[in-house]
Amino acid sequence: MTRHKRITFPEVLVLALLAVLAAYLLQRYAGEEAGGFEETAERITQTETSTAQEPPPSIAWDEDTLIAELCRGIEDEEAAITFPYDCTGSLFDAFHRVLADHPEYFWLTGSGSYTKKISETGTTVVFTPDTLIPREEIDRRRAALRERVDEILARAEAYPTDYERLLFLHDLLVDDTDYDAETADGMTGAVTSDAVSQATGAFGCLVNRRAVCSGYAAAYQLLLARLGIPCRRVQGTETQTGEAHEWNLVCLAGDWVHVDVTWDDPVFTGDMNGADGWRSYDYFCVTTDEIARTHIFEQDSIPPCVTDMYGYYKVNGLTLGEYAYDTASSLISRQVGADCIRLKFPDEDALVPAVTDLIERRKIFDIPAVESSGARSLRYSASDMGSLTVWLLP
Repeated sequence: MTRHKRITFPEVLVLALLAVLAAYLLQRYAGEEAGGFEETAERITQTETSTAQEPPPSIAWDEDTLIAELCRGIEDEEAAITFPYDCTGSLFDAFHRVLADHPEYFWLTGSGSYTKKISETGTTVVFTPDTLIPREEIDRRRAALRERVDEILARAEAYPTDYERLLFLHDLLVDDTDYDAETADGMTGAVTSDAVSQATGAFGCLVNRRAVCSGYAAAYQLLLARLGIPCRRVQGTETQTGEAHEWNLVCLAGDWVHVDVTWDDPVFTGDMNGADGWRSYDYFCVTTDEIARTHIFEQDSIPPCVTDMYGYYKVNGLTLGEYAYDTASSLISRQVGADCIRLKFPDEDALVPAVTDLIERRKIFDIPAVESSGARSLRYSASDMGSLTVWLLP
């Protein structure tokens, strides 16, 4: 005899609730998508929802439009920037292009999130960039940065040529900025604190006057941009240590050159032989071949730098193809009385005979101009880029 079990009303109710829950979860899974992607420490997360039954109408846009709208929203400090079109495939790259070109947006971490909503009327993307400080502090620091930049540029614009302005700003950053070794030692590659954000940005370099290499580079880029001089930042590593490093690429009269302000700061390099205020020019307006001796970077991803006509030593007539006592004596004689004496050779090997003859054998004191100066001792710095700097002392 077959027995038929009767389903009670409570059991029917439970089954109905389970069916409703399953339908809700299925609908949510089908209509809402979440994900994320990451590049180094910089991240954009996404959330996507859709209520459209048919493809929504599209609005014409391009990357320039997207970048312009990003800049407008960031400049206005909007907490969320809305785009009336589907830019999700380009948003990440555009955002980081903006950050690369605009070091004045120092309060952004490089991370953010966006939500994409699709309906019958169209697609809307809402982007929220991440920051480390509240809006009141952003406003205070922006005002301080503008004041500092305006003050510096008023002095830079007194020079008649772009080259002279470039040199003035190089010297100013070297003289006014302390390399932030403490922050550099504690960095892991991610902007995880306000202290790191300041040290790696234009604000820390120009206002706090304390920065790591990326802060020097960001400040230089910001100042040159205000002067209308094309300038980019280059990321790479140091040849000897393999540590991450950043410097600038500058365009003068159509020619690109490398400028590493950080490595021209003797405080950073540890060269304390010189007098206070001394600065190097080994990395000012140099070629790709020159900087590649000590810097590793993707050379194919940047414009070639082949001209040496803007190098400090070349412009000032301080270069020698090889060491010859008479030629070196002539260059030294016309610099006696200056803060220091500079000579530049093609490389470190070509520099060795000059150090041996002039310094170790003390033949520099046989030069009439040096002898008449009353100098009896000296300090010197010989770099692996082939430069020799000498300070004559009583």
